Amino acid sequence: MRKILTTGLAWALAAAAPAWAAPDAAEQAQFDSFVVAAGASNGAARACGASEPDLAQHQATARKNLQRYAAEYEFSAGGYDALYQKGLAQGKTMMDEMKRSGVDGCRGVLGSFQNERVIGYEEMKNALAEVSDGLPGEKAR
Repeated sequence: MRKILTTGLAWALAAAAPAWAAPDAAEQAQFDSFVVAAGASNGAARACGASEPDLAQHQATARKNLQRYAAEYEFSAGGYDALYQKGLAQGKTMMDEMKRSGVDGCRGVLGSFQNERVIGYEEMKNALAEVSDGLPGEKAR
């Protein structure tokens, strides 16, 4: 009887293990890309003339939400600042290239930026789940 209970417990723990496991490399890379994207949004908005207070609020909101997400799903956020800076540069470069090619993407960029500037954690988490086929550790919906 004891062996049956022990075996049953082992099976139950094995089945639940994916929910408790630390994120894999692909999930970590995806989290890192979310941080870069947040920086890129800020960099693009800066290139489009967003105000300094709005840029600062966006940066603070992104940091607060993404670091909470990292804590909730056990991602490493140790490289956050470097990734965000990388995104800032990419966003500015993207907008500069669009302007050189005659495309004005600022209206769309600034509209998205204004939403991201005040986005709540749950709304951000739902948006990330939508673009990444579910939350970390979940099967795609």
